[in-house]
Amino acid sequence: MFYRLKSNLCLRGWQGLAWALVHRPDNQLTPLNQNQFQVLTLCDGETELPGNLLTPQMEQILRQYVSDGLVEASPKARPLDAGQYYRYYRNRYVAKVLWSITGRCNFRCRHCYMDAPDAMLGELSTAEALDLIDQMADCGVLQVALTGGEPLVRQDFWQLVDRILARGMAIAQLNTNGWLLNESVLDQLERRGVRPSISLSFDGVEGWHDWMRGVPGAEADALETMRLCRRRGLFVHVSMCVHRGNLHTLPQTVQAVADAGVTSMKVSRVDPTALWLRHSEGNSMTYRDYMDAMIPYIGWYYRAGRPIWRLEIGGVASLHQDAPGQLLARVLDGTPKSRDCYLCDAIRWSCYITPDGRLLPCMPMTDSPEQSRFPKIQDIGLQKGLSSSCYMQFVNGRVKDLLEENPDCAACAYRYQCGGGCRAHALAKSGQGLMGCDQDMCTFWKNGYADRIREAIRKAEEAYGAKA
Repeated sequence: MFYRLKSNLCLRGWQGLAWALVHRPDNQLTPLNQNQFQVLTLCDGETELPGNLLTPQMEQILRQYVSDGLVEASPKARPLDAGQYYRYYRNRYVAKVLWSITGRCNFRCRHCYMDAPDAMLGELSTAEALDLIDQMADCGVLQVALTGGEPLVRQDFWQLVDRILARGMAIAQLNTNGWLLNESVLDQLERRGVRPSISLSFDGVEGWHDWMRGVPGAEADALETMRLCRRRGLFVHVSMCVHRGNLHTLPQTVQAVADAGVTSMKVSRVDPTALWLRHSEGNSMTYRDYMDAMIPYIGWYYRAGRPIWRLEIGGVASLHQDAPGQLLARVLDGTPKSRDCYLCDAIRWSCYITPDGRLLPCMPMTDSPEQSRFPKIQDIGLQKGLSSSCYMQFVNGRVKDLLEENPDCAACAYRYQCGGGCRAHALAKSGQGLMGCDQDMCTFWKNGYADRIREAIRKAEEAYGAKA
């Protein structure tokens, strides 16, 4: 009997993740152990099994894969399609690339990392962008999330989309302000079989979204875009930037978003970018102001009957309709073992590419002059960037590296719980470079916010009932 991988499956490997099964077209990944990989390698449609090739354990694995519908049996030989055979990429595994395809935008937001209306970081030419897409595919990138600026302002947007799809990558997410997202755009996506999650910004009712985004009518348009995407069956996630001015609108804003059919929302403080500090009109909040203001909303969420399926209060708590609330801050085990933890878990399986082609760990780093330390893909190529560059040195950095360079963190009583905090926040606020102190996390740990948040969740769930 011959066994063959189903046509939507392929075998892949990368540095640090040698064996994996990829499920097309969404490019979801299942890691494999050695026995599982060997079995699936033999399911090439041309090797007769079991013969003498399988151990009893491997035969059991094969039967399970047939039962799960991942492998099909055939009395006749039929080879795999060319793209299904195992391919190994000599670079780090990156599940998703967040790519700002342009620095231009049709809005004039008061807090943009890249001063998008003036296109501080510009954009790659069509030829350069297409070459970058080819490099992503050649590095085994599975998913691409498109952002900006505003991605839909690029005239060659569909050319880029088609190249991404032609190279076997999935468009997992579209980050947009929603102004240009209409039925025609969704029709174009649907014709291509693309159903990305839609990430929209919405900064409060009562005119606050218009104020933040600099465009009259942005609030009404964003809500209509949410309703449109939900009617078309797309998952929509909404992000709200909180400041002194719009803080009081949070309950009404959550309700407006929920009424539009959205089930997932994140609330976070406006990052103190250079642009925001110039245009906040007195609405900036300190980290402590933000934390003190947001912890009471944990109780509000439960008292209000959990009006939205998931509400994430950035840096505070993740609250759910059908699961217990969770503290969001990264908490290490409190022992010296944490020295070997990575500096940042969030960047381990993803990366960010700026409009001008720079490879960064995350988008917030675009607001720091330190971004120039990281390579441009036009200069070194993506494969080198993801295998042997200063970018990879940072991605592989450990807490012990920070403690060796930062005497303040090394002497802190909370060093084995905090792990140094966020490097992007440290860059933005400490003036000490990549290994500076994340002053927000200093405030967090030294003022007992972790315990305060846990206690707020406990009291709310005890009073209003938790759904496990």
